Amino acid sequence: MESRPVALVTGASRNIGRAVALELARDGIDIACVGRDLPMLEETARAVRALGMSASVIVADAKSSASMESAVDAAVAKHGRLDIVINNAGMLRDGLPKDIDADMFAQDMQVNLVAQYAVARRAYPYLKVSPRPVVVNMGSVAGQAAFPRCVSYVTSKAAIEGLTRALALDWARDKIRVLCMAPGYVESDISKDILSNEASRDWILKRIPLRRVAKPEEVAVFVAFLVSPRVSFATGEVYYLDGGQRMAI
Repeated sequence: MESRPVALVTGASRNIGRAVALELARDGIDIACVGRDLPMLEETARAVRALGMSASVIVADAKSSASMESAVDAAVAKHGRLDIVINNAGMLRDGLPKDIDADMFAQDMQVNLVAQYAVARRAYPYLKVSPRPVVVNMGSVAGQAAFPRCVSYVTSKAAIEGLTRALALDWARDKIRVLCMAPGYVESDISKDILSNEASRDWILKRIPLRRVAKPEEVAVFVAFLVSPRVSFATGEVYYLDGGQRMAI
């Protein structure tokens, strides 16, 4: 009997990553849960198994490309194949440019950008032999419409769009699709501080025509659609889910 497709999801311990892992599991996909927080990863894995799918837990840190590359190999060793990569792990450093020196900037680029490239590159030989290979890089509307006080985050998210297009072009002959999911504001650990501040939340909501922020599950449903064979002609594109924020700027 043919084995089920396997997705590697980075940042799978919580928020968007966990929501994506569960949504893909609902679509009949086994999940390699990758992240730093072992107890939270195990919680995600239990939820995946409760949906009837297989799940593995792999501890890795996006601060190290070698750690993330090893996670890819571990996923294949555990599941026997790799079909889908969800490059979701990321961070946001709050501060003005005068307070973020070059070393701090480079650290953030490693987590938000270089690690995504490392994972995708390491996954390439496994994806090349998959019948439905796809990579989804998690970007942000911040890559197109800069947010204040997060210069490294904005820069990395803009670069992810370029990375997505470059990989999509180079890997198209191998039938590997590469896409970028770019949400606006989402209820998550990254946004909880700014959204808990009434003045900041009001400022944000006034700039979103739908007058609310997204839930992680809404992003997950979109990602699940993008990786499905139903949209197998889509590659190299950036898909925004921002409640109309970009069109209102």
